[in-house]
Amino acid sequence: MFVIFVSNASLCIGQQRSHLLFFKDNLIHFNPAHAGIDGSKVQINSRSQWLGIKNAPRTNSIRYVTNTKKNVTWSYNVETDKVFIENKNSFAADYSYQLKLDTNKKLNLGMRVGLYSYNFDVNELVRVTNEPNEFLSAVRGYVGNIIGVGLYYSDVREKVEHFFSFSIPNIVSLKRFKAENGITTKVTDRIHNYFVGGSKFKMGENTLVPHLLVRHVNNAPVLYSMLIGFDFQKKFELGFGITNNDYLSGYFTLNKTEKYNFGIGYEFPNSNRKTALRKGTFEFNLIYKLKGQDEKGVTEEMTIETIKSTSLE
Repeated sequence: MFVIFVSNASLCIGQQRSHLLFFKDNLIHFNPAHAGIDGSKVQINSRSQWLGIKNAPRTNSIRYVTNTKKNVTWSYNVETDKVFIENKNSFAADYSYQLKLDTNKKLNLGMRVGLYSYNFDVNELVRVTNEPNEFLSAVRGYVGNIIGVGLYYSDVREKVEHFFSFSIPNIVSLKRFKAENGITTKVTDRIHNYFVGGSKFKMGENTLVPHLLVRHVNNAPVLYSMLIGFDFQKKFELGFGITNNDYLSGYFTLNKTEKYNFGIGYEFPNSNRKTALRKGTFEFNLIYKLKGQDEKGVTEEMTIETIKSTSLE
């Protein structure tokens, strides 16, 4: 089948940009404007799709977000994405600028710049014969540019918070043709659009946390993913999710300390529809907070209180 795809000039729809179960805690994966929203941190995420299948999709990433200075935050991201014989590696830097619209409302504008590379290991293919194949030798790796944009709007009040995010992780729509020994190969990387919205409703010491993600790519089905979580006294969060690709999910996040945030999640098929692959997906997310916005706010409040006390004395 692989040889037929390579040798025929027909349209083939392949793997899209990776989707994350923890998209609400890893929004910077899609949107550079999210850098600095929840302070300086180091974040590690790992996603393993189709458990038990050899060479199934694996996505790993590590991110470092700096402190916010003069409304500017930087983030540095390294990501690897492996799907069957395809390996993608990328490095990008994010720039986010914060605009304070009023006391409660803020707007962050972000930009992402980086590079990515695709490599193909044709030796992983199970072949009927070991004879040389000129079609396989025509499959070559390539390098592309990353130029992404995004915006993040938030409205934070005493008992309720809302946010809206729109982003294009890469506005470069690459079309690459390669001709070698009379064989032409074509590569197309399409633009992905992400819309994400969410809220936090405080109910006493607990919080209800609903989120919705919409991903749009030309010539591909629109993906809808919804998560509903319940935060228990800021100690741990338990949630469930559903997507329109017939998958359900569940996740657990532990906020054991002010520095660490640890989460695990699992996706599983919710129907018996006969398809090529219907396997579960496991995801792991770890956040180490270096300096958060809350710490900054506490410091400012203490300074104000000290000034007031000194003035009264």
